Amino acid sequence: MERLSRLAAATFVAAGGLVHLDLWRTGYRGIRYIGPLFLANVAASAVLALAVLVVRDRRVVAAGITFAVASLAALVASRTVGLLGFTERAWTDDAVRAATAEVGAVVALAAAVVAATYRRRLEAAPVPVRAGRRRAVR
Repeated sequence: MERLSRLAAATFVAAGGLVHLDLWRTGYRGIRYIGPLFLANVAASAVLALAVLVVRDRRVVAAGITFAVASLAALVASRTVGLLGFTERAWTDDAVRAATAEVGAVVALAAAVVAATYRRRLEAAPVPVRAGRRRAVR
């Protein structure tokens, strides 16, 4: 379960990065502050997706969750109060895809934490020794 959760999380993180890359390539690169931040999101997504797959460490999972929540917060801010002088009002297909990827990453990463915790508890639990039962002979 942990591996599947990590694979799903890495896929969601990478998908969010790909949405940002596509938007950067199709016009966001020319927006002051936002363009470089989109490119930074692409790079961070690639690094985090790989780290989530390779490194079994809670700090990587925490970084992934923090990154996804921050990306989602930036998306919501850009659609409501504005972000660094940039505001969009419409929830485009790309915005919905990015939001879905970020929420999916948080859910999958949380599932990975739960699965890892469960696995560790099972590994740490003492193996019960059962006394042999004798069958009554009739």
